This record gives sequence, structure tokens and C-alpha cells, in this order.
Amino acid sequence: MQLGIHEDSTNRKKLADFLRFHSSQSGDEMTSLKDYVSRMKDNQKSMYFITGESRDAVENSAFVERLRKRGYEVLYMVDPIDEYAVQQLKEYDGKTLVSVTKEGLELPEDEEEKKRHEENKSKFEALCKVMKEILDKKVEKVLRPAACWLLYSLQLFVKRF
Repeated sequence: MQLGIHEDSTNRKKLADFLRFHSSQSGDEMTSLKDYVSRMKDNQKSMYFITGESRDAVENSAFVERLRKRGYEVLYMVDPIDEYAVQQLKEYDGKTLVSVTKEGLELPEDEEEKKRHEENKSKFEALCKVMKEILDKKVEKVLRPAACWLLYSLQLFVKRF
């Protein structure tokens, strides 16, 4: 099926209806893209997925945990061909497919979440500034000031304060 998505551009949309994946909300059952869309939050514009070697590996990913905490469902794509298929599919039912491992992933926020984010940002701004000064040239880039996510040299260390 995934190979058809990758190679058959004429029937790609039809074939997409037959795809099934495990997800963060499907338990032991597999879910269709159509069912995923029906469960999406009102303010959600994208379908979230993660690729990996096994269901266990992606299920326990920190990337997935972040979305689960916010109530978003994540599709688990663990077949090697899934990565190629999703590159070709790109969207389903007007919703874009977005990898949760993508740097700078922005999740929709309601007013309460925006307020909490701004409070945290101002709360940790001074700490992040001091950390950047202390680490100086060892810090390549501050990704999320509110959480003090840092790229340390060429290795990615995610550290929350």
C-alpha cells in the first residue's frame, strides 16, 4: 500500500484511505487517516506522525510525550517504506502531515496555553541568558528560551529547567 502511495501519483489519494497505523490513541488497534482526522482537536490544522524502528521506540519518544501531554494524537510510522510514502502524501483531507521530530514544531495554542507560555518565557528568560553567557561558545543555538533547550556543540541535549 505504502509503495503505491510512493509510486502511483494518480491514485495516491484513493490509496491513502486504506492506510492504517498505530497511534498514541489507538491502543492495540490500527487507525485510518480518516479516523485520525475525525478525532483531531478543533484548532488542529496538521496531522502529527513520528517515524522510527519500532512501535516501542516511537511510543516512548520525548517528542511524542510532548504532544500526548497536550492531547494531540501521533501516528506511529515504523515500516521503512512509511518515510517514503509520507514524503509523497504530504497531506490528507486538507490537513498537512507533520513530523513531530521537526525542529521548530509549533503546536496550536488556546488562549490559556498562550498565557502560560508567555509567563514561562518571562520567568526563565533571565536563567537562559545567564546559561548562554556561562556556556558562551559551547552553545550553538537556544531553541526554546522558556524551556532552555540548547544545542550543545554538534550534539543535541534537551535539558528542561
